[in-house]
Amino acid sequence: MNTIETRISALLTGRFKVKESAVSADATLGNLSLDSLVLIEFALVLDKEFSVEFADGELTEDMSVGVLAELLHSKGVPN
Repeated sequence: MNTIETRISALLTGRFKVKESAVSADATLGNLSLDSLVLIEFALVLDKEFSVEFADGELTEDMSVGVLAELLHSKGVPN
């Protein structure tokens, strides 16, 4: 995992009580039990943690942790 993925993992396991063993680069947010309502909360947490903004619906249940890390990197978050 790269640094962004590690930070995402820490948020998922710490704030959202996802099992650490379940988090990997190819685990989708849906597979980690983040439904549409939780995704809204997760987007707000990511906004604060990484100082980025997400458009409505930009995070989806089909998005993997790795793809999310790439998205954050494309928004200017350093690896």
